[in-house]
Amino acid sequence: MTTVSKTLSFIFSQKGKPLLMMNNFLSKLNKTTNTKKYYRCENPQCTMTLRTDINDVLIRTKDHHNHPPEPEQIEVRKLKHVIKERAKNETTPKPKIYDEETARFCLTSLAIAIVPSQR
Repeated sequence: MTTVSKTLSFIFSQKGKPLLMMNNFLSKLNKTTNTKKYYRCENPQCTMTLRTDINDVLIRTKDHHNHPPEPEQIEVRKLKHVIKERAKNETTPKPKIYDEETARFCLTSLAIAIVPSQR
């Protein structure tokens, strides 16, 4: 069990829910109380949990991840979120948004392999 104090960053799931991002691992919100938020690793087989205060400052982590990080998946999720937001807010054709955003994002070769090639 580790106790630390630092601010975390977030990205969004496909359903628009926030995912806590720390050290190239993603955690989803498991429970919220008046003073704390509890997160679990997004991987169902992983036992990693962490706790933040209500302002998303890390209080404690428990256990370690039992799988390697997947930074490429995070890159792809960020790209998909940007594409979705632009598609919701603009009248630009979706294939054009897809082409512009994939060209703008500096994806690694592994992330490029994961990104769907169809628009």
